[in-house]
Amino acid sequence: MKNLLIRYAASIAKPGQQFLVLFGAPGVGKGTFAKLLINDTKFNHISTGDEIRKILKGKTSQSFDPKLIVTIKDIVAKGGLVSDEIVMNILQEKLKEPESTKGVILDGFPRTLRQLDLYEKILPTNVVVNVTLRADILLEKLAARRTCVSCGTAFNVCDINRDGYVMEPLNPKKEGICDACGGKLVVRDDDKKEVIEQRMKEYDEKTHPLLDRYRAMGVVIDFEVKRGKKDYPRLWDLVKSKLRF
Repeated sequence: MKNLLIRYAASIAKPGQQFLVLFGAPGVGKGTFAKLLINDTKFNHISTGDEIRKILKGKTSQSFDPKLIVTIKDIVAKGGLVSDEIVMNILQEKLKEPESTKGVILDGFPRTLRQLDLYEKILPTNVVVNVTLRADILLEKLAARRTCVSCGTAFNVCDINRDGYVMEPLNPKKEGICDACGGKLVVRDDDKKEVIEQRMKEYDEKTHPLLDRYRAMGVVIDFEVKRGKKDYPRLWDLVKSKLRF
């Protein structure tokens, strides 16, 4: 699969294509703001973790390289980890989609300095939105997430109103039942306290150091979440000031 990376390296970015990175700790709201930004930017939303899950469920777009799909399924079936090179190949496949013509929103990628090294060889970074939330508020919100076992729709039962933070809960209409499909809502394993603490530790050790590199590039926008989705107009104003529309 490394040959695939080399083959595309010379011409992977299309003229006029813009690249926005959503950066921040797990659960800070990157996915939520990405969905809102999609509507205004008309960019493609790329979460490599989500794409791997789609591949395993057989839900990828028809444009995906069949050999790449087989490779990833084989690695996971054997209990292996998907390499950084293959993650880059997933990104390259997503860039083929028509939705990526104007640009992309990268959500949760790059995660490590090595991934950033690979990324910078073939793609530019126009803007990095550093999404932040006070640690105790973040942990409280993560522990309150409820996810549908059938369709993956997320809810949050946490109601916060203190110290300038006002975040209303996103409750299902019927307790424990998904509004979208009627599936059962559960606390995911990675939303349990001990797992959250481990994820935060890994973020501090492996991902947060990327921020220094981005700051040296002069592309970082710092954005503190205070009111959840209601903060979006402020975020959109910041993004508009940095990208071409």
